[in-house]
Amino acid sequence: MKTRTILAVALVGLVAAAFSAPGAAVAKAKKKKGPVVVGTDEAGDWGADPQLAPIGDALGQDLVEASIGMADKTTVNFVIKLNSLPPSGGVPEATRYVWDFLVDGETTELDGKFTNYSRGACDPTSGQCPPPRDPGLQPFLVRGDCVTEGSVTTCQEKGVVNAIFDATTATITIPVPLDLLGAKKGSKIAPATGTFGGTVAAVPSAFLSANNFPLDALVATKTFTVPKK
Repeated sequence: MKTRTILAVALVGLVAAAFSAPGAAVAKAKKKKGPVVVGTDEAGDWGADPQLAPIGDALGQDLVEASIGMADKTTVNFVIKLNSLPPSGGVPEATRYVWDFLVDGETTELDGKFTNYSRGACDPTSGQCPPPRDPGLQPFLVRGDCVTEGSVTTCQEKGVVNAIFDATTATITIPVPLDLLGAKKGSKIAPATGTFGGTVAAVPSAFLSANNFPLDALVATKTFTVPKK
């Protein structure tokens, strides 16, 4: 009997440990912070005319949200959410996305498309052409030192990154290394107003885009701080 009692007590102890251990592990696990929504925009306002909303969806240009988060310790994700995003990225070569912001007070811009051979292959306004190049799919140019003369804005190209276009979630995720942004731990990424009247803009484009094109702009209101840990 004594032996059976000892075995029973030991079994109860093992069962209790099995149930308590996962809870302890969960308690110790650090909760990963998600992206910060820095701005929103009303759906269906593309072209400033509700009747044009279906066109904005077909082009992948009706902005609804912008967020910023960390992909890992060295890369920032800029995420554009749309009301609808066709698998082809709307009109691949003619739908342009621009995101203007300040990194510790320095003007920086993301400028990209699903495909961008018209401008990404050889852009004399970026300071990188000639020679021509292959920008790849979903290229976004990281630009800075922008100067506006008349109606044309010229920026120096810092580098090229490749975004992820996800039609199922209607999002465009643009991963940018901290080094390319000139940012570090604790840096502040603040909203700026760009050429098209918003922090983020989706606009039809050939080689250039014009303010009088039907477009959509989103004004960001929050600042993202790069985590220090």
